[in-house]
Amino acid sequence: MQYSGWGGFFIKSQVPRFLSFVLCLSICQVQAKAPESPKIVFWFQAPAANWNREIYLMNPDGSQHVNITNHRADDRYPTWSPTGEQILFSSNRFRAHDLYLMDPDGTNVRRVFTKAAEREHPTWAPDGKQIAYQRRDLDEWFIYTATIDGKNEEQITKGSQPDWSPDGTEIAFVQGRLGHSEIWLLNMKTRKQRRLLPEDAIPWMRWPVWSPMGDKIAFCWLNHLEFVGFFGRQTVYIVNRDGTGLEQIVDEEGPRADAPVWSPRGDALLYDQRDANNHTQIFKIRLGTGEPEQLTHIESWGRAGDWFDPAYALPVSPQPQLLTTTWGERKKKPHK
Repeated sequence: MQYSGWGGFFIKSQVPRFLSFVLCLSICQVQAKAPESPKIVFWFQAPAANWNREIYLMNPDGSQHVNITNHRADDRYPTWSPTGEQILFSSNRFRAHDLYLMDPDGTNVRRVFTKAAEREHPTWAPDGKQIAYQRRDLDEWFIYTATIDGKNEEQITKGSQPDWSPDGTEIAFVQGRLGHSEIWLLNMKTRKQRRLLPEDAIPWMRWPVWSPMGDKIAFCWLNHLEFVGFFGRQTVYIVNRDGTGLEQIVDEEGPRADAPVWSPRGDALLYDQRDANNHTQIFKIRLGTGEPEQLTHIESWGRAGDWFDPAYALPVSPQPQLLTTTWGERKKKPHK
């Protein structure tokens, strides 16, 4: 009987190909390592590549762009797992856009779900065991949750652009269509919903993202009654979890600001904005300074996906017995 050596193991040649694939998948996941230094994952649409989007890594100062997908498919919405050992993203590699996982270096790409559907804009639960995302059903977007193995998929509400709170208790999401969209918070235990801002607030809100501490939410807002002619004045705000303390972060004087992303320390935000050449660049602004810094200088369109720093992540993978709330509390303190 012949044996073949692979990955430190010896596998019988008669083992079915599917079983070998499962074993490979398991081992590859164990071997995945988080970055040893802070990294921003972003997506970039290049006209030279027939306008398909690729996922890149870069340093927090905008240096060292590395393409980690290098695929003819359209790859977007990347987000780091809580430990930084995996990146979850959306791609149309098989039929419609669906969710995929890959290691931080772009290897070991695998589908999350066996049954295809149009799924986008994923977000991780803080324990790393579940995800939420938007899924299109009959031309409408709904928020779903599922376990990271693609099982236990459940529709929880109508809406889009979900973001899971660091303590695991709520999901922020957008309800409505552009031109009449509001940010709501869904309690994951009671399934009750509440508006983030008062009912009389102008309903042009999108891209809610929780701060690392879970006490604030950043979002995009066009805070003007007349939408026509004012679209360029959409900008980035932050607000306390209870809807108080509203603060504008990015000046309205420039082109519209979109898609905020928090720094792991909670002291800065990324966002995208068009430059003088009408190319969309990624900017960084430190809270309290009001002075933006341009991180990218690309001749097309870029958008930040997520920011990982090993100093603000748990050094071990989450365990099934670890409560989500405990995981969220521990994430608040950087590890030395």
